Amino acid sequence: MIIIRKSTLKRFVFFITLFVISFFCGYLTADTRTEVYVADTPIIDKWNGLLIPTSKTNEHLHYILLPGTTMIEEDKRIKLDDEEFERAIGEVLKVFESDTKDNFIYQVRSRGGMLTHACLDSLKGQNELRHLDLSNNKLITDYAAKKIAQYFPRLEILNLYNTGITGKGLEHLLALTELKKLHVTQTGVTWDQANMFRGKMQSISGNEDLEITSNSMGKGGRPWLPSYNLSRRLRATYQTNVIAGKINPNFKIEIKGPVEGNKKYEDDLDKEKDGPILNGD
Repeated sequence: MIIIRKSTLKRFVFFITLFVISFFCGYLTADTRTEVYVADTPIIDKWNGLLIPTSKTNEHLHYILLPGTTMIEEDKRIKLDDEEFERAIGEVLKVFESDTKDNFIYQVRSRGGMLTHACLDSLKGQNELRHLDLSNNKLITDYAAKKIAQYFPRLEILNLYNTGITGKGLEHLLALTELKKLHVTQTGVTWDQANMFRGKMQSISGNEDLEITSNSMGKGGRPWLPSYNLSRRLRATYQTNVIAGKINPNFKIEIKGPVEGNKKYEDDLDKEKDGPILNGD
């Protein structure tokens, strides 16, 4: 007689269930996967990257993933530099040339390497580029921002998190009139500079869709900078819900027990009688 422990049986059932789920997930998604050009791109393969169409409906627009680090041999890790990046993009363009249809680079993501502004020269002429992620490349500076604005005028999403960009670099980005998302947290860009940049984009180019994540955010910091259109939509949604009776505009929180006065607030009110309060002292 064979005796099977209850714990062993549970583990067996768990692995069988996991296998079945994995099999069916692969089966259901198999026909929706897009072609990956790995065989023709040895440099991208070396960096464990990807070159794939963005979707079946847009097979001529491609997404490139080039991780900033890779392992060579067993214990040696190297970082992606401008030369390797340029070689990878060169391979991509050769693949495009060998195809019968027109192909374009739509999105590039390369995080955590040693890239500088020089890497952008290999992407010059890619006017369909909409998403660019160079986060955690600390050698990216304001000069890179200048090239980004010159080379990719239709850019919509730009991630420069943890790079060397400063507030001066934002002046170059004013040319990106279609920019919708900008990430400049952990850079030399202050929250005030980011807020001013957003305001200039609205007034100069009429761009009200831009939202920015910047320094001084998080707990105890200043808020994320949403787009003006988003703020307008939120207000309209609130008003619509009030009219529909879904929100009670007169809702009040009942406070139990005595309420103590706020002496500082009362002192501030007294100061306002003579003039505006210029500081929080």
